[in-house]
Amino acid sequence: MKKWCAGVAAIVLLGGCKSGTSSEDAAGSNKPKIYKLEDVDEELKAAGVQLNGTQEDVRNFAKAHPNYQVCQDTDYMFVARMRNSKIDPKVSDQYIVVAYREGKISNLEVGPPEFSVGNLPSYCH
Repeated sequence: MKKWCAGVAAIVLLGGCKSGTSSEDAAGSNKPKIYKLEDVDEELKAAGVQLNGTQEDVRNFAKAHPNYQVCQDTDYMFVARMRNSKIDPKVSDQYIVVAYREGKISNLEVGPPEFSVGNLPSYCH
């Protein structure tokens, strides 16, 4: 019985060693993520940033997500971007543009600069 238990334990231990991640898998997970419109939108929703939300909601989002570059944060407007172009120059950055009215979010737009009528990159130096 002891030999049988030792044999099962050895098989379990050896099987556990084989199921580890390969170096290729580990290297792929270290590559920075390219953010799509859906990714940014999902993170904003998860943080509770939505129309009629507060300026404080947006500021808390920015504090909790340091991977976004805050370009402008005033009493009337917030602009931030996810710098995808640093990872891949062929990919557009994603921008978050928030307009406030009386401390509440009155307009919320997310997207690459080509989706905007304004010159979004001019807000970020």
